Amino acid sequence: MTSEGAPSEDLTVVSIELKGATGEAVRIHLSDGSFFILHAEVFAREGISTGTALDPEKTADLLSRSERVFARLRALSLLSRAAHSRKGLERKLASRGFSAEAIRYAVGRVSELGYLDDKAFAESWVRSRMAGGKTGWNALYKGLLGKGVVRATAEEVVSALCSFEDEVESARQVSEGLSAAAAIRKLAGRGFRSRTISRVLREKKNADRSAAEE
Repeated sequence: MTSEGAPSEDLTVVSIELKGATGEAVRIHLSDGSFFILHAEVFAREGISTGTALDPEKTADLLSRSERVFARLRALSLLSRAAHSRKGLERKLASRGFSAEAIRYAVGRVSELGYLDDKAFAESWVRSRMAGGKTGWNALYKGLLGKGVVRATAEEVVSALCSFEDEVESARQVSEGLSAAAAIRKLAGRGFRSRTISRVLREKKNADRSAAEE
């Protein structure tokens, strides 16, 4: 969030420069030739102007508060494009260089605002994957874990939305026209549970037997 770290001595502001297309960032140039960047929201509250003296403690506080604002806004931007789990959002923010403290603040804030709900995210994600009818319970569960959803929530959501009979019906579609060996490979590869595969194989075997007796 800054171009240089907080100074180690008292310094004076020599110039102020707006940055960004909408002026959301402010570059503060200091008397030793260094500079740092604040979010305009933090800058506006402080009344900083040319000639303002800043000690290291004050500068560090400004930088910390500004980073929290930048992190919060980035979190909102990410959520506006796609739903995220809490862990998934934390990973995205960390990959963009935000500190652990700023990430905790940003994720906590968007959660308070109702923009972040792991269970709602998990339900939406599972429904979208089930729409094609070709994904097994295990694949859905592991997919949620990969998205950062905690195990308890992942299991609850997948169990609620993908019942055994739902999975069996999907497995029937996936295995249609395949030999038993080919069906096993394909269903296992798509994350269907072993009991579901066994059920479908029994049905195929019974169907083959009935056809042979006719």
